Amino acid sequence: MEKDSRAKLLAAATLLFAEKGLVGVSIRELAEAANVNSALISYYFGGKEGLYIGVLEELFSPAAKFLDAFAELTLTPPERIQYYAKAVVSVHKKSPYLMKFVHNELANPTLAFAVIVEKYIVRLYTFVRQAFADGAAEGYFNADLDPSYAAISLAGIMNFYFLIRPITDHILAADAQHDEKYVRQAVNIYLNGVRRINYE
Repeated sequence: MEKDSRAKLLAAATLLFAEKGLVGVSIRELAEAANVNSALISYYFGGKEGLYIGVLEELFSPAAKFLDAFAELTLTPPERIQYYAKAVVSVHKKSPYLMKFVHNELANPTLAFAVIVEKYIVRLYTFVRQAFADGAAEGYFNADLDPSYAAISLAGIMNFYFLIRPITDHILAADAQHDEKYVRQAVNIYLNGVRRINYE
């Protein structure tokens, strides 16, 4: 029962916070949407802000699992970039409201920004940057490649598509594989651009 009430609050809060932001949602509204007593928000999360942080943790948890799983793998730098690209699709499918929260936090940061958003974005950036740095050092990518810029530009190419999903859903023909197809093509184009031409 307790677990069920906590899950209900997280599910309801995800939708409300995505639509109205942290400030625009009241405790009463959250409790009514979850069909639970408002006192449970304080009980489980310590208040509305704690619930908001809980939602962000849930949304970023697939990314954390992706980073943790990498420790068990042995991949070349290009394979690590491909691994990241596949993870991007998986993360957005599991957390479809993630980009809306990230966009809101970048535009109007809350206390959760440094606690959650910045922490995970830095972890993901570090992963991709290191893959590019190792790839340049090992001869997979152009030697003059700046890994920091490369990581930022690739993240932009990957994630912008998911930010404008409401538009792409209208302009692209119906296809359940759009996400995978876009990311696969985008990362292949990117890797071909940074790959050292004479690398065997």
